[in-house]
Amino acid sequence: MRLRSKIIIGVVAVVGIGGMVWAGIRFQRKQTVPVQTQKVETRALKARVSASGKIETTRKVDVSASISGKVVQLNVREGQTVEKGQLLLQIDPTPTQTTVAQLQASIRSAKANLSLSEANLRLAQSEYDRQKALFDRGMIAEDAVQRALSGREVEQARNHAAREEISRLEASLRNAQHDLTKVNMIADISGIVTKLNIEEGENAFVGTFNNPGTVLLTISDLSHIEAWVEVDETDVVSLRVGQPAEIVVDAYPDTVFNGVIDRIGNSPITVSGGADRQAVNFEVVILLTDTIPLVRPGLSCVADMITGVRSGVLSIPIQALTIREPGKEKTGNEGTNGDRNVSRRRNRAYEGVFVVDQDRAIFRRVLTGLTGEQHFEVLTGLRESEEIVIGPFETLRTLKDSTLVTREQPK
Repeated sequence: MRLRSKIIIGVVAVVGIGGMVWAGIRFQRKQTVPVQTQKVETRALKARVSASGKIETTRKVDVSASISGKVVQLNVREGQTVEKGQLLLQIDPTPTQTTVAQLQASIRSAKANLSLSEANLRLAQSEYDRQKALFDRGMIAEDAVQRALSGREVEQARNHAAREEISRLEASLRNAQHDLTKVNMIADISGIVTKLNIEEGENAFVGTFNNPGTVLLTISDLSHIEAWVEVDETDVVSLRVGQPAEIVVDAYPDTVFNGVIDRIGNSPITVSGGADRQAVNFEVVILLTDTIPLVRPGLSCVADMITGVRSGVLSIPIQALTIREPGKEKTGNEGTNGDRNVSRRRNRAYEGVFVVDQDRAIFRRVLTGLTGEQHFEVLTGLRESEEIVIGPFETLRTLKDSTLVTREQPK
């Protein structure tokens, strides 16, 4: 074979091999998946439960009328500060004063009747004694003594009735005098009048069993404030009394007020939704430790209750964690309950992340702990500075183990 032919054959072989290598690289590039990656880092994490609600006072008093009547004097206005024992308003005392005067007159009349009854009783006793002495000397018949005895017993009964009438009237007088004290509405606590539902000249009514009375005004002690929020049933189980909370009031959106969980409801307060879907909430009361300026009961707020804090823990972004279900493993002894339970445990879904190793995404199981706002705590399965896949979401959802990947910048 000539030298020229050998050279041509060698060149063709080199070109062929080069083409095959180029085609393989190009095919391999087509099989790579573009992903976004990030290094595993340590950071501080906070687990939070968020809920919305309203600001309330720890202590407030609704002042209602104890007697019915027209308000003839109103000494407060809404927003005014009052002290304990201060006169708030007065209901027309005339009807009650008239009742007291009538009862006092009735008592005087009853006492006069009692004096007359006592005189008649003494007279009846004297008549009985005289008739009894005459009977003992045999000067009169026995029926005269019996008539005198009956007369004495009648007067004794009248005397007893007169005394009981005085007791009844005195009890009624005490009740009327007590009602007279109710015409003056006195502040039971110091605070601010946060609600005023009555004006001078209007009528106040006493409530009944089926018709509650009018709340004339509300006094609130604003020195201690609470946030009453509604927490979903899935989150309330992680709350404990004494856990810290951060409250943002809608009126002060740029300020965070601190507090602690004071009470956690044991009974659901709301059940909403249809028969096929229900949402159950529980009431949680947070005692604020900070002062809210110009606070008013009823202000809307959002509370973040901190259920856990970790410092310097290994963590990954929430979007990096994915769930995979292993393939079903069949054995020759699946007939027993024990083998079925083992198979069920093997087929249970597990969590993991994709670690980038030599341009390949390797799936690795991890055990997570505390859930922060944007990161999971990693207990086992990863080391610091390892590179993991964090997106895109659609890619993570369909990514296979050992897939070739290329790094791209997050959009």
